[in-house]
Amino acid sequence: MTDLHALLSAQRQAFTATLPEPYALRIDRLKRAASLIRDNAKAFCAALSEDFGHRSIEQSMLTDIAVSIGALDHAARHLRAWSKPERRPLPFPLTLLGARAHVEYQPKGVVGIIAPWNFPINLIMTPMAGVLAAGNRVMVKTSEYTPATNAVFEAVVGQYFAQDELCFVSGGPEFGQAFAGLAFDHLIFTGATGIARHILHAAADNLVPVTLELGGKSPVIVGRSADIGRATGRVALGKMLNAGQVCLAPDYMLVRDADKEAVVAGWKAAVIRMYPTVLDNPDYTSIISDRHVARLKGLVDDARAKGARVEVVNPVNENFSAANGRKMPPYGLFSRLSVRQKIGRTRGRKGQAPGEDP
Repeated sequence: MTDLHALLSAQRQAFTATLPEPYALRIDRLKRAASLIRDNAKAFCAALSEDFGHRSIEQSMLTDIAVSIGALDHAARHLRAWSKPERRPLPFPLTLLGARAHVEYQPKGVVGIIAPWNFPINLIMTPMAGVLAAGNRVMVKTSEYTPATNAVFEAVVGQYFAQDELCFVSGGPEFGQAFAGLAFDHLIFTGATGIARHILHAAADNLVPVTLELGGKSPVIVGRSADIGRATGRVALGKMLNAGQVCLAPDYMLVRDADKEAVVAGWKAAVIRMYPTVLDNPDYTSIISDRHVARLKGLVDDARAKGARVEVVNPVNENFSAANGRKMPPYGLFSRLSVRQKIGRTRGRKGQAPGEDP
């Protein structure tokens, strides 16, 4: 069992011993973090595909590898400007005495990052870019849904960082609760609103400041003057990325009755252009777990039973029920959704898209 308190203590002691964290060391850490991702990109992409059951290599290279390296490089390019003291005005009569004031930004210490499963590299490394740039040490708790990706992190991190600079730990819900209860100097969580409430409760015992990124609801309003072909193409592109397992994916569309059929047809045509097949299509990602597949099917079945029109995009009539995997065909639900339907209630729940954890 990982001794979380020992890891935290070691990082805090190392942080205190090296204060003030010099600019050159911060830049070096950012470069080492970028090298960690760049040097092991193929291993990470293979691990992501293993965790999902299948995930497009090209998608992983874009959304997890390139975005992570870009965030780290951006922080390195701007760090000198960010680190400059900022002058502040002083009230009278201090100005008569020759006094001057400025704000000098200091690192906090040890920062915890709790990562989600849908982009398990990107959503670790992008917040880490700011954490390392500020001169902090980092402890990362990875998602239990991505064991292969976690194993790559844990296997290679020692080649780039001392454990008292950066470490990765993994475990289930109880382990995550213990991690959230550590006396960090700051805690960052990306995930679902329901879990965030538990995170805040755990952090409150130690008065740990917390940054929450809970996604968002992303309605699309199709107005009278909209180009429906362009709008539905963009919605399909945004929604089908990562098989919809994206907190910022378009969540639902608000459409005039007169445009409904054109929107349905445009959306289906756009999906077919991108994914003429699904089961053997290397560009189409699987759902992360059996539990999530069952939940999504349950939402669709419930909506259908309560009056929703369900459009399934399956142009070559692939047999998903006989497939040995977690790929699901693209679904579109078209109706006046209500709170009677579970999907309607999910739609209204802050910070959660239907493809994400409840």
